[in-house]
Amino acid sequence: MSKAAHLYLVAYDISCPRRWKRVQKVIKGLCRRSQLSVHFCRATPARIRRLENRLHRIMHDEEDRLMVIDLGPAHTQAQLSLLNPINDIADLKAAIL
Repeated sequence: MSKAAHLYLVAYDISCPRRWKRVQKVIKGLCRRSQLSVHFCRATPARIRRLENRLHRIMHDEEDRLMVIDLGPAHTQAQLSLLNPINDIADLKAAIL
């Protein structure tokens, strides 16, 4: 498994406000927020697995959803295209279509 950092899109839907706040606290340390429950993370695959494990301990499998998408190596150049762009994520070099 590669140790190089990749860019990840992390999105979730949490039904309980208390769990949602707990998930926010965990994600806040690693990711940059793009929308209410959508974040970008620059991390190694191992670090993302640890994040997923922490989130699964908080979330309820029957009620909540988590989506983690690997957008590729963090060092590659890509085009960022957002409607109403958020300036603090523009440097992440991701492509969102």
